[in-house]
Amino acid sequence: MLRRLCAGFLILAAMAALILAGLWLSRHWCLAELGAYLVVDQPPERSGAIVAVSGSQERRQWAVELYRRGYADRLIFNVSDTTYYFGMPIDPVESIMQMASAAGIPRDSLLINPGISSTWEDARATRETVLKLGLRSILVVSSPFNMRRVCLTYKHRLGDLPLKMTFCSVPFEREKLSPESWWSRERELQMVVDEYIKIVFYEFKYFH
Repeated sequence: MLRRLCAGFLILAAMAALILAGLWLSRHWCLAELGAYLVVDQPPERSGAIVAVSGSQERRQWAVELYRRGYADRLIFNVSDTTYYFGMPIDPVESIMQMASAAGIPRDSLLINPGISSTWEDARATRETVLKLGLRSILVVSSPFNMRRVCLTYKHRLGDLPLKMTFCSVPFEREKLSPESWWSRERELQMVVDEYIKIVFYEFKYFH
């Protein structure tokens, strides 16, 4: 009896060791897949407007680039309140106006929604703008690791409208991100962990 118990224990221990070894050997693949899940990047299509989700400057720059490539005749920027850089106030609306002017974008092609503090508010503001302008299609721009939550939120808030939504991520190189080794750098590690936490939070607070 004791011999059988010992044999069973050894078999279970060997199986556990094999599983742990497999997980260890495949850890890079597993981590890469965790990052890849957050990325939604569809080919850009001609749309009624390009929407830059509130956040990094790279999102606004990529939205402008897609506008200049002819994917839409209108740009919608969702932006936060005034921020501070080394103690100096930065007005995001003024910053966008300067960027658009430098890019030769007509003022009447711009629409700015200020005071955005979350992706949920971002989608709400976009919904109001879509209804106001009677849009039938939008091209949504955000950061790669942020796009899964953006996609889920926009579909939840705008999914009942007769609206085609295309989700285009900022290229990884423009945001200096790496999908293959995000866990090895603190900034990217924090991004990915934060996104998973926020997806769970949104699931409980908003999606049900």
